[in-house]
Amino acid sequence: MAEELWDEIQNMDLGRADPEIFIPQSVYAEAITRNRLSLIARPLNPTVQNLHTVVSSLPRVWGLASRTHGRVLDGTFLQFLFQSEVDLLSVQRREPWVFNNWFVAFQRWEDFPDLNFLTTIDLWVQIRGIPLAYVSNATVRYIAERLGKIVEVDFNEATSTQIAFIRVRIRFGVTDSLRFFRRFSFRAGESVLIRFQYERLRRLCSICFRMTHARIHCPFLPSNRVAPAVFHRNDQVRGAEMDVLNRSNLNSQSQNSDRSFPEPMTPPPRVNAPPPNAEELAAASPYFQYSGPRNFHQVEVPIPQYESTRRMQSDIGSSVTPSSDSEVTIKIKKKFELGESSRKVDIGESSKRQRPDLSNDMDKKQKQKVQDYGGIQIPPKKR
Repeated sequence: MAEELWDEIQNMDLGRADPEIFIPQSVYAEAITRNRLSLIARPLNPTVQNLHTVVSSLPRVWGLASRTHGRVLDGTFLQFLFQSEVDLLSVQRREPWVFNNWFVAFQRWEDFPDLNFLTTIDLWVQIRGIPLAYVSNATVRYIAERLGKIVEVDFNEATSTQIAFIRVRIRFGVTDSLRFFRRFSFRAGESVLIRFQYERLRRLCSICFRMTHARIHCPFLPSNRVAPAVFHRNDQVRGAEMDVLNRSNLNSQSQNSDRSFPEPMTPPPRVNAPPPNAEELAAASPYFQYSGPRNFHQVEVPIPQYESTRRMQSDIGSSVTPSSDSEVTIKIKKKFELGESSRKVDIGESSKRQRPDLSNDMDKKQKQKVQDYGGIQIPPKKR
């Protein structure tokens, strides 16, 4: 029963066969007039160009925030409405515009747009490297036509003051690949390499040289058609190769990134620790005896035997009581004087040593402190 009811609803006309309603032109005449003072914009890389951010940011860049209204038409196009023809032409004259380092294409409103509406962008190109003997308006136009349709040539043989480069405004398709070098030859047999420099161009796909996406989103990248894990690995390797090719010797540190040096494919081999050397161990610790278990192949460490040993006598006020079963060797303090070599104190000397004069040491320390910090020396207190 439910299936039959659903079939009947699908077969209903639902108003399709109703008579057409006519809307008079007076209803939308104001909208037509309003739209004719507007520009339709297309961000070329919408993955990094948020449409709502573009609508709110570009009028402030133009200096027309109070006289321009922008709105989002769909997921691809924007519309900017102007209050005067002068403001609209000033924006068009300063094209191309860039947002977030990628181009935004503009075209004036058309009541009945063609299929190729807003599929091109006009860019200023600097043509460099033309030999001086062949610089002319005809030569410049012939070279520029190899790139695209010429919109404007900023060169006049009678008034131009510099010919290091010649600016030409060329119309490109938004999906065209840009070329930066072309080799030309002349009838005299001279072959030159002409360079093209695009003004305001900041970012470009390094795989296909298009203005609509970054390298990691390039559809011509072979790794985009494999598994995600393999794509991540190939992207790192390819990124490292492109960094090596494109890195400048003068500014190599500024182009380093996390993908410049990918992690190794396999971990490096581990090197076993060398076995302990018995001779070095004995030479390093001749005065210490190892009391724990011997695991180093029964290393024999020579222990020096003194001719005379005596038990440690407890000092006055010490809480340490020497063991009666163990003999402790005397700790010998070595004193080095400036300009003199150390003198070894023999073990056989008498243990009754005279205590050094502490008052002289205090006087020396006080004098040294006065010399370091300055001031008046205070005489010691009388005892």
